[in-house]
Amino acid sequence: VATLRIVSLDIPKKVKSGREVKLTCLYDLEGDRLYSIKWYRDDKEFYRFVPNDTPQKQYFPLDGIIVDFSRSDNMTVYIRNVQISTGGVFECEVSADSPSFRTAALQKVMMVEASGANSSYLAVSLSLVVTSLIISLTTEFFSL
Repeated sequence: VATLRIVSLDIPKKVKSGREVKLTCLYDLEGDRLYSIKWYRDDKEFYRFVPNDTPQKQYFPLDGIIVDFSRSDNMTVYIRNVQISTGGVFECEVSADSPSFRTAALQKVMMVEASGANSSYLAVSLSLVVTSLIISLTTEFFSL
């Protein structure tokens, strides 16, 4: 059975602030037609490519994300001037058009290091810890 799949998700694990970063999502539609590519950081959409829409590319402002629209496309997103707030869990979601409407998604974490610092991964690590803590507290709260 042919199924839409993400072949690879290329997101650097660490990047220095002030630099540009290239995020690449390679996919195989397995005979389906592309409906959309969506990019998320921490579950919030920031970039969308829909080949049958006008315009094909859309950007949704998000703190720390400045998309280089002129170079981004259906497989690659370029983010300019990376900041500590840019870091997080990045996800590429690929959706096929009708009739299958299949969807595949893959996530990776990217941490941002402040320029000139030995280690500045605290912002992303703390964010992930706080999220885990909230989930743990919510689970305990509702288990009464």
